[in-house]
Amino acid sequence: MSSPELLRDTLREVLYGPDGLSGLFSRPGEGLLHTVHAFTYAQACTPRPGRLRPAGQVMALRHTLELTAARLADPAALLTDETEPAQWVPEGPAAWRAELVALARAGQTLYDALYLPLGAPAYREAHGAVIHAAREAALLRATLLEMQAGT
Repeated sequence: MSSPELLRDTLREVLYGPDGLSGLFSRPGEGLLHTVHAFTYAQACTPRPGRLRPAGQVMALRHTLELTAARLADPAALLTDETEPAQWVPEGPAAWRAELVALARAGQTLYDALYLPLGAPAYREAHGAVIHAAREAALLRATLLEMQAGT
């Protein structure tokens, strides 16, 4: 398996969970998208001591995925959404759902960008974004479990 193919497979697992019984980053049903969709609107907006709200974490991760995908196509690309994730609170459940759709779209856009011919610097940037997404997925999963447990 080539490195770009392996990176695409890793991103797919981060987003959707593993195909088999377990993966490198998660178990079935624990992919990033499954996790963030499990947050209620109220949970997504709940401040966490020393951390971003889950909604802010999702937005920050979306920004990372979008910017990385854009930079793979054009190294001079800039982030087009200037919303500050640390300050953002969705105005209602519809805004939260729209952010979840935007996150899924950003993940797909990065996945598609991994089919571009990538030089070493671009490949490193893409790899960093995928590993960052895996870390954020794990943090969001832990936050969700804490909230569901009432801690």
